[in-house]
Amino acid sequence: MTANLQILAGGISLGCVFALLALGFVIVSKSTGVFNLAQGGFVVLGAYLTYALRQQAGLPFYVAALLAIVAVAIFAAVLEAVAVHKVANKNLYTPILVTFGLLIMIPPIASAFWGTIQLTLGDPWGLDVIYIGEVSITVRNVAVMLVTLVVVGLFGLFFRYTRLGLAMQATALDPEAALAQGVSDRLVHRLSWAIAGALGAFGGIMLATAAGVGLGPGLEEYALLALPVIILGGIESPLGAVIGGLIVGIIQQFAVVYAGERFGAGFEEVVPYLLMIAIMLVRPQGLFGTRKVRRI
Repeated sequence: MTANLQILAGGISLGCVFALLALGFVIVSKSTGVFNLAQGGFVVLGAYLTYALRQQAGLPFYVAALLAIVAVAIFAAVLEAVAVHKVANKNLYTPILVTFGLLIMIPPIASAFWGTIQLTLGDPWGLDVIYIGEVSITVRNVAVMLVTLVVVGLFGLFFRYTRLGLAMQATALDPEAALAQGVSDRLVHRLSWAIAGALGAFGGIMLATAAGVGLGPGLEEYALLALPVIILGGIESPLGAVIGGLIVGIIQQFAVVYAGERFGAGFEEVVPYLLMIAIMLVRPQGLFGTRKVRRI
């Protein structure tokens, strides 16, 4: 029982990271109509910039992480303005291919600056643990859970009570009507990309501090695990991103412990995609998505 509770705690922490990464996908898709595969690049940049500011520049970890998140958010907004906005309305496939190209470009550029060896961020919590009864939870996992709660709460307040948040919702619901009311689509698009960049950067930082992951090549692949999350929750549902992230994180964590014994090492990496396929067969719009009706 205790072992299962520890696995559950680890799964919730992993699911929180998946949820934040999926939120980045959902916000861009909902606000701009673009499926942003470059999210994996933001994951890489956030982690490596934090390393540079913490380990090379000597800044405190929290300051380095905050500056890295802000820098990646600005970088993401600039990317939208320079590379994506001009092709966003061309057709369905062109912007996806552009973001895929960015995903392919960013990790090798990061490796050119920081190398391909495993690095450490110098995070303050290390392997420290706290105990709740007989269950031990790493301080890092607790930090991820708490920050995710804060971020999700702030998003709820932002979208419900601020003018920019309402403008983003209006643009998502009816872009032409929002434009007619004076809402700038460029501002909304760049803000959504900046938010996605910040979420990706934070996710990268948290992944790079996880035991067994670290900072090195291949970190962007974890962002692709958000794909089953958004399919499960619904590609335009922020709530679905959070719930889907928790479900996928918990299932994968249990698969690491139990599925490997029966199906072999590495099978846990396939489990989220098997879940994605199952959901697409049963409910293509996801658990919280809405079915689109096409009239002929």
